[in-house]
Amino acid sequence: MTCAITAGSGSRNYWLRVASAGVGICLSVISAAWCQSPSPTPAGEPPSAGEDPRDAKLRELEARLAHTERKLSLREKKQPPQPDKELPPEDEDSGLVATALAQPDQPRTDTERMELPGSLFSEFDQQPDQFRTDTGQFRTDTERMEAVPPPAINQTFPTHKITGFLQLDSAWYSQDRLNQAIVGDAQDGTGFRRARLAVLGKVAPLTLYQIEVDFAAAGRPSFFDNYVEQEALPILGAVRAGQYLQPFSVDAMSGFRNLPFLERSLPFLAFVPFRRVGVMASNNTEDERTYWAYSGFKTGGFNNAPMGDSQFATDIGDVGGYSFSTRMTHLLMYDGDQCLWHVGAAYDFSSLGANDAVGSGTAGNAGGGPHAFYQAKTTPEFGPLGQVQNSQSFGSAVNFTPAFVDTGRYAANYFNLVGLETVFQNGPFSFQSEWMLTDVNSVVGPIIYHGAYAECLYRLTGEARGYDKKLGALKNVVPKHDFISFGRDKSGEMGMGAWELAGRVSYVELRNPNSLSGHYYDSTTNLYNAPASKGAVGNGTLTDTTLGLTWFVNAHAKFQFNWIHAFLNNSSPGAVHGFSQADLFVTRVQVDF
Repeated sequence: MTCAITAGSGSRNYWLRVASAGVGICLSVISAAWCQSPSPTPAGEPPSAGEDPRDAKLRELEARLAHTERKLSLREKKQPPQPDKELPPEDEDSGLVATALAQPDQPRTDTERMELPGSLFSEFDQQPDQFRTDTGQFRTDTERMEAVPPPAINQTFPTHKITGFLQLDSAWYSQDRLNQAIVGDAQDGTGFRRARLAVLGKVAPLTLYQIEVDFAAAGRPSFFDNYVEQEALPILGAVRAGQYLQPFSVDAMSGFRNLPFLERSLPFLAFVPFRRVGVMASNNTEDERTYWAYSGFKTGGFNNAPMGDSQFATDIGDVGGYSFSTRMTHLLMYDGDQCLWHVGAAYDFSSLGANDAVGSGTAGNAGGGPHAFYQAKTTPEFGPLGQVQNSQSFGSAVNFTPAFVDTGRYAANYFNLVGLETVFQNGPFSFQSEWMLTDVNSVVGPIIYHGAYAECLYRLTGEARGYDKKLGALKNVVPKHDFISFGRDKSGEMGMGAWELAGRVSYVELRNPNSLSGHYYDSTTNLYNAPASKGAVGNGTLTDTTLGLTWFVNAHAKFQFNWIHAFLNNSSPGAVHGFSQADLFVTRVQVDF
């Protein structure tokens, strides 16, 4: 009986010990999976001889659980935890709880809460993958995607992209009688101001090219922006060779697609050498707040015209004809496109050129050889719909907007052109202004011309105009909501597009001194011997006020309307001169791709 009782008691103890051992094993497995490595026996408590190791493990887990409960109790009482000598040396569970409880107890968005565990579980993220828990659930999808290295892209060269745009203009004129008598009877009309196709791309990672042709100008297609460019050169930055916009004026560098009015300002139209054939270097500071460029190019253009576009990218003649132009801009204030203040200055020196080949037909070729010439002229701020370079004489308005002021063509050697510019933008409001002065070294000494403009723009729908820091220039407006959206996320959604109001005042003064009489070009004799009464009939001052409204249907299409009121004060010594006025009502439909 005694033996049986002893045996039964031993049997019960045995099964209790087995159950305890099973619980210990389960807890050990859970602890190993959580802590990612089994904890060693606490120092100073080696298992006694003959003791079941499972009992030692169970005792260890109970000690760790008791320690965690004490720390939680202390946290609830807002008391700092006391050191516990019985704490196992690798207590990762208690560290996890302490870290979690130490987080600030304040409202957080779902995104903030999802981002926090990235540091909270950093210890576990550093463990081997086979012991990782599903901590990926605590990272956003973007973070998980960024953690994966992008696939290697094997780009082949050369690359190409086809782009282009067209501008269809219409104009209606209203002139007083004196204005018609001075400049001619301007005819209403419709025509394509520009219709261009371009191919651009790379022939190597840092070697760019562009080939662009315009089909709107009468005659053969004209060249616009045809060049090759090498980027990231030491000190120089980007170096471009070919036909391109010369670095002068923010109005010029902002691009035809991005004009808030149908045409650029009067000073630009009168003074600026635009596209020419040459070599240019440009660069930016590291923060891209400062931009500079400098260019050497051939002065003349088609028929050696010193201003406007070199439409055929051809310049022939060994009499002078070389120029240098530079421009620098800086952002005094920049908080994205929403708030910026841009200032800049530009300078151009141009040695006037001529073709002295026998039979070239160059002005002055009859008797004594040709002579380089200077001539500046401009229409009101609406472009001609025909051959700009081959325009008729002053006072004629056969097929497009006539010139309202004209210096006449006279013998000269070179000219200096300086310009100052500023752009300020605050949200949907922007202000832009420039001033230019030209000093011409003529055969009778220096002659000074000058002009300026100021314009204000306001987007009724709240958009800010984009700014290109790499060029110190302005971009087109991108509507917040397209009129009809075809985007993947907003297909079929209807909006207002973007609406912009614009106002501009500009002037240019082209008056010659009386001493220049007798040095104007006479087309009948092909000599520079004409009097002022024949060569200076377009002298005077032109002031334009323009009001504009633009509807941006989307980022690639817009409709524009401008009302231009032109004040002309013609001061020529001819029989017909004086103060006259004209109104131009002009529209444009533009699409680009």
